[in-house]
Amino acid sequence: MIVIIIYISYQIISFTYKEYQINSNIEYIKKLTTDVEEKIESAKKIIEYKTSKAYKNKILKEQQSFKNIWEDVIYFTTEENFNKYTTVKEEKPKETAAITTTEKERIKDLNIYEKWLYFLFRIHPDPN
Repeated sequence: MIVIIIYISYQIISFTYKEYQINSNIEYIKKLTTDVEEKIESAKKIIEYKTSKAYKNKILKEQQSFKNIWEDVIYFTTEENFNKYTTVKEEKPKETAAITTTEKERIKDLNIYEKWLYFLFRIHPDPN
């Protein structure tokens, strides 16, 4: 008789424990779905805002310095970003092949075939 009572109590306890696990999992899933729904709603609001004309206008004004005639647009930026556009970089002048005026005059009188030879292969035309 004691064995039967212990067995029945074991079955009752195991059933209630399984029921508790199932209910806790259901509550966890419900909480997850509400969180996901809230995130979806906030994402929809962000997408709606970023596709709006006001947001595009704001971006144009901030990044490309577009403004209306009557507006004074002030925006804050980091020092790195400010220095990127305001500091003058020291650039070495590009060395180009300088053609002297006498060569220009000689090239001016050449026909097309001789000009191609001169520019591609640096074959100087006959001075005749």
